[in-house]
Amino acid sequence: MIRGFIASSCRDGNRCGFAEFRADDSLFLMAEGLILVAEDDEAIRHALVDVLVAGGYDVLQAADGEEALAHLLAQEVDLALLDLNMPKINGFRLLRIIAKEYPGLPSIILSAYGEERERVKGLELGADDYVVKPFSRAELLARIAAVLRRSPVRRVRGAKSLLFPGGRLNPETRCAEFEDGRLPVSLRDKEYDLFHYLLSHSGRVISQEELLLRVWGRHTSASETRTVAVTLARLREKIGDRVASHIKNVRGRGYTWEAS
Repeated sequence: MIRGFIASSCRDGNRCGFAEFRADDSLFLMAEGLILVAEDDEAIRHALVDVLVAGGYDVLQAADGEEALAHLLAQEVDLALLDLNMPKINGFRLLRIIAKEYPGLPSIILSAYGEERERVKGLELGADDYVVKPFSRAELLARIAAVLRRSPVRRVRGAKSLLFPGGRLNPETRCAEFEDGRLPVSLRDKEYDLFHYLLSHSGRVISQEELLLRVWGRHTSASETRTVAVTLARLREKIGDRVASHIKNVRGRGYTWEAS
């Protein structure tokens, strides 16, 4: 989850967005989160990193689309800053990949003035917002914070472990840990998020529609009717029958976690 990114674009070769980070801005939106900055112009990339670090974020850097994708595969980012016209894999292609592989990830396009066609295309491919250069540091941080607030799933840093009978969910390792001596079980992102959501709402029947929206970040469609069931089946197999027995299927209504 995670889980957004900012795409920047400048066709005329100028260092768009570099000088526009005005040092006299006094508004800082202190927050926590891991942001991927994917920008091939080194000066712009460093300027973005400086602003984000000052705003309270941790940052990963990528100089091209392939490096950005490698970061996404290796780590769960909360937000990524992505240039649309990067080499190797451009921003539009990354938007398509993210929409397919990371559907809960929100997005923001950072574009040069006058590139309306590119902004529209980016939004059509799944971007949640855009920022037009030149822009202030305050505006950039405010838009990032707004998009993250709307994100259906976001990894909360420093979150406490959630306990279940015979074990706990570890938010740092994304593993299920057991008291009976079994080795910790590594969970995929959606398996962890689904387990976490069920535990967090123990005793309440949760519909498939709610799970798709809150865990996957999308509304129900005919092609996704099996998404929850398939992920839940994998989760049950990993955590074992004893723990999985607390997950109940309420016919016609959804699923619930019964603590006792």
